Parts: sequence; C-alpha cells; structure tokens
Amino acid sequence: MTPQITATLIIIGVMFVVMMLNKFPLAVTMTLAGIALWLAGVVEPAKLYSNFGGSTIIFLIGMSIEVYALEVTGLVDMAAAKIFRGKVVEKERIAVFVTCMFSGVVTGFISNTALVMMMIPVIAGAAIKSSGRLHPKYLLMGVAVEATVGESISLIGGAPNLAAQGALESAGVETMGFFSCAPLTFVLVVITAIYFATIGYNILVKTCDFDDPLAKTEEVQANDEYKNVPLWKQLVAIGVLIASIICFILKVADNQVITFIGCVILWITGVIKVVPSLKNVDWNTMWNLNFCLVVAGAVNSSGTGKWVANGILGLLGANANYTTIILCVAVIGGLLTQLMSNTATNAMFTPICIALAQGIGVSPLAVVIPALVMVNNAVTTPIGSPCMTVSLAGGYRPKDYMLVGLPLVIILIPFTVLASLLFYAA
Repeated sequence: MTPQITATLIIIGVMFVVMMLNKFPLAVTMTLAGIALWLAGVVEPAKLYSNFGGSTIIFLIGMSIEVYALEVTGLVDMAAAKIFRGKVVEKERIAVFVTCMFSGVVTGFISNTALVMMMIPVIAGAAIKSSGRLHPKYLLMGVAVEATVGESISLIGGAPNLAAQGALESAGVETMGFFSCAPLTFVLVVITAIYFATIGYNILVKTCDFDDPLAKTEEVQANDEYKNVPLWKQLVAIGVLIASIICFILKVADNQVITFIGCVILWITGVIKVVPSLKNVDWNTMWNLNFCLVVAGAVNSSGTGKWVANGILGLLGANANYTTIILCVAVIGGLLTQLMSNTATNAMFTPICIALAQGIGVSPLAVVIPALVMVNNAVTTPIGSPCMTVSLAGGYRPKDYMLVGLPLVIILIPFTVLASLLFYAA
C-alpha cells in the first residue's frame, strides 16, 4: 500500500463518518475532503475546480434549463393530475401502483426532489376528492422511493449518474449512453411499484398509525396554473427535450452543444426567460458534483480503486466471476448508500467497479451500471436523498423509512443481479 492510497483511504473514511453524523451540509463535507486530498498530495490544486468547466457539469446545467421549461409550462403538473382518474381513485392499491410507476419513470428526466414536491399537492387534492378512499400517507412514501429508484432511467435523472459518468471519463474508459441504465432501472421501478402495492402497502397500513397531515389540509390543492400556459409553449418545451434526446442517441454533436442549442431555442421563443432559468439551476448539486468527481479522480489516480478491487477479488478467489462480482457490488453499494450521499458513493465506488470489471475481463459498464443503479436506492432513511427528505411532509417517522425501505433494498438486490446478467453480461 502506497502513501497515497493510505492517505486516500483515511480521508474517505473520515468523510464517510462525517456524512453519517450529518452535522454539516454535504457541500462542506465534500469540499473539505477535496482540500484534504490536495494537502495530502493526492490531487493537484487545479483538480479542485477543473470539473466546473468539465463536460459533466456543463451537460447537467444545460439539461436543467431544458427540464425547467417542462416545469414552468405545467407539463409535469398536468401529467400528474391526469393520473388520478377513473379506477385509480377507486382502489388505493391501484392508486399506489400507478403513482409509483409515474414517479419512477418521470424522475428519469426531471429533478426527483422537484417531482416529489409537485406530487404532494396533487396527492393531497386527490385524497380530498376521493371522499376518504385515498390516504396520502400510503401514497407519498412510494412516490418518494420511486423518485430515487428510477433516477437512472436516463443520464440526466440525477447527480449520481453524472458522478459515475465523470468517473468513467476520468478513467479513460467507455462512458454511458443516455439510456444505458434504462433496462435495469425500469425492472427495479416495476418491482418497486409492485412492492408498494402489496408488501409495502401492508407495512405502511400497519405502522403509519398517525393522523394523516396532508389529508386534513383541505387548502392544499393541485396546481392548476398550467391551464393558463399557451399550448404552443408546452409543445416547444416538450419538443426541445425530445429533440435533444434523439440527438443524444444519434450522436449528432457533443451532448453539451446539443443542450446549448436547446436552451437558446427556449430563450428566443420566449418559452422561458434567461435569468430565472439560470437562477433555477441547482448550484448546490453542481458544487457537490464537482467535489465528488475530485474524490473519484483521487480514488482512480492514487491506485486506491485497484487496491480495493484486488482485495475483493482476492477474497472471492476462484469464485470471482461476473455473477459474484455483481452480487458483491449490489450488496456493498446497497448498504453504503444508506449511510452516505448516493452521489458521493457513486463517485467513490465507480473506480473500484472499473477495476473489478478489468480484473475479470468484462466491460467496465457491465459492472458500473448495476452498481450505479443499486447505489441510487438510498431509501431507508429520510436523509438518504433530498426527495426522501421532502417526503417527511407525509408525517413519516425515521422508523417508517427503515421498516418500509429495508425489505425493498433486500428484494432489489437479486433482481439487480438477474437483470444485469440479462442486459449487460458479455
């Protein structure tokens, strides 16, 4: 073990403990970790800020503006409101399944935190109109969990995806396409929706014996402002996003250039205004992502990733094949992400997964993608991800997240292995 590996492991260990204690904002913890890596001689000073101008963060900024257009034109609100019709409001388990699927798919394209915030008044309004057939406390938990589980459907679904992408770029290996994680993620989204309509629903009914805060707040209503938005603005907003995705898939140009063009179209057509759209960019996420990539780069450049990977391969011995590796990363990733930021976990874990893949002679993506998707399932605490924190509006207690989330994580591990063998094994 070299001095750089030792320093990197110590700094990451301290970072891990500080995150668990939750005494400081994530931005503070990640910045201090980056500075510590510089002081230890693991990274160069320029590495502490170079990612701000890198392709990963630039891409995220551009897509944030395109998604902002969907939000301000009311397209997301309109879609959410339309799901509460017919049989959906007649049987609560059906409502749970439908809202979970909606959240799990839509979260692949917009901020999962914003999605949950928008769904709260929609769920509350539907509960009031259902004359007691629907209970927000049985619906909101599934929406929040699916907003975390499904964020890997597309590359823009969340910062953890881009943290992993940045680590792949830093390692100089094949990077992910826009929908590379979609097959596996969609499987987990469906399993999660079924879980919340069956086992999860039963657990919620048994444990959530508190008064439903959203059901009693009659003034909370769904947002109907989208009805005043001109149709042409909605068409342009959705058209720009769809056109951008098609261009990503066809590789018409660099992804960053495509998003710039989309932003300009939205601005010059008047669908959104320049200053508000730029202010809406989540700079907290950008800051955290920058330093997550610093940590990822340090794990890779210091040799820490290979050292850890060799240790895992050594423990597995002759059993080190693709199936055992995927099971290993699914279990480790699924546990780590419950204790620290899923963005930071992905940044730290991706270089290790790359080394594991190279150790058994498979494509790095075949290991990185299952790890990424599993790490995104930070659902056993209200602080696992911001959208889980937002769901506290449903009146949930910490134990409710653990009782509902832990069985789900255990169920998702074997499905992650099976789906990975189907979609990503060579």
